[in-house]
Amino acid sequence: MHKLMILAAAMLFSMATPHPARAETAPSVAGVVQQYLLSPHGEVEGLLLADGTVVKFPKHLGVALASSVRPTDQVTVVGFLDTATPQGRAVKALTITNTRTGQTLIDQPPATPPLPPDLRGLTRTPLTVIGTVARFLVNPQGDVDGLILSGSEQVRFRPRQGALAFMMLSQQPRISVTASGYGTRNAFGTVVDEETLTAAGQTVQLAGGRGKRK
Repeated sequence: MHKLMILAAAMLFSMATPHPARAETAPSVAGVVQQYLLSPHGEVEGLLLADGTVVKFPKHLGVALASSVRPTDQVTVVGFLDTATPQGRAVKALTITNTRTGQTLIDQPPATPPLPPDLRGLTRTPLTVIGTVARFLVNPQGDVDGLILSGSEQVRFRPRQGALAFMMLSQQPRISVTASGYGTRNAFGTVVDEETLTAAGQTVQLAGGRGKRK
């Protein structure tokens, strides 16, 4: 009887005490910030690390992220890490820590529901960008949903169009690309929500997001 009581107490203690190994093996990545990633309205919604890893973070925390982390800073990211693909990999961040300052941002819901972009004074204008493909961007599911041009401009499109864009552009990595649509230029960078993509004399009409992207 005494042995059974000891065994039961040990089981309860094990259930109530956090297992240190689980905390140590939480998915995380570390790297140097190359640039901010932007929504089609120019809001900061993540980071691109120097190794090509895409770090996704909520748009409503974009101002706080830009205030806490800057390009060339070293960061540690804990979150849901996607399997690496030939196109790249992404992590949906739960926390982002600036290792230089020690400041950590935590994903949390907004205090109030966000207003639509137009009610927040966010507008897009017709925009065309030209350059060669520096990197493809992927979402946390591993789908290509954008690219970075040689001048750091960002081109965004729907994940369902990613396979077509990747097939069109990956065969000729140094080819000049022209992307047209509606987008934004601001202090954080340049982004265009693509409607047409032209490369090697071939133009593909993509379902752009004028008024559709949130």
